[in-house]
Amino acid sequence: MADIKKLFKQGRDYLFPRPKVCVAAGCGSGRIWSHGYVDAYFEGYTTAFYLKRYVCADCGCVYKLRPFGYWPRHHVPILIVLDCLCWRIRNGMWGSEAFSRQRQGHWLRALGRNIKTYLGLGFGGDLLEGFYELLEIGMVPVNRLL
Repeated sequence: MADIKKLFKQGRDYLFPRPKVCVAAGCGSGRIWSHGYVDAYFEGYTTAFYLKRYVCADCGCVYKLRPFGYWPRHHVPILIVLDCLCWRIRNGMWGSEAFSRQRQGHWLRALGRNIKTYLGLGFGGDLLEGFYELLEIGMVPVNRLL
């Protein structure tokens, strides 16, 4: 994970940490090579960031390092996603005007779908409890991969 403020200021000069070993299932290789940079956009910034990529020489797994506080495939900080969901769940209406109702609705529907899929239909907690349960088992609660 990278520091987004330093990353914004330093660009390609940012010293990204190299993964020590490949975490792909059954690999564990220590031969992790640089694999260039990729552009990525994040909410609140008007220009693209250069994110470092690494590749495992043995299994071909590619790693893209992301700024701290962001989930993979998401361009909004985790705390803002949680804040928007908390507001909606507690107050019954959309709160933040910074994000569209549709975008927040995607997060809320994905959360409900992931709770049913990974915690089961018999899960007795509310949506926020499900959010934290999914985090505890290593899931991104608002992923829409299903």
